[in-house]
Amino acid sequence: MLKVYDDSFGKINKFNVGDIVSWSNIGVKSTGVISDIYFSMVGGRNVAFAKIYGFKDKVEHVVICLNLILVSKSNSKAEEN
Repeated sequence: MLKVYDDSFGKINKFNVGDIVSWSNIGVKSTGVISDIYFSMVGGRNVAFAKIYGFKDKVEHVVICLNLILVSKSNSKAEEN
């Protein structure tokens, strides 16, 4: 039997709000910007999800963080005008 010592499925410390990420769903690749990252209880475990605003379809998607590929980190240190 496989022992799992971590109480969460997926990590959120790799991603931040504002990061550009890509993911695929049944062979269709999408790209967007993360608007929220959170844990949700699924099957008795915390699972990491991200809300992502898709660039191509202009729709908000909810994607499990394990399926995300980081394209570009957000520049949270930049000054705003």
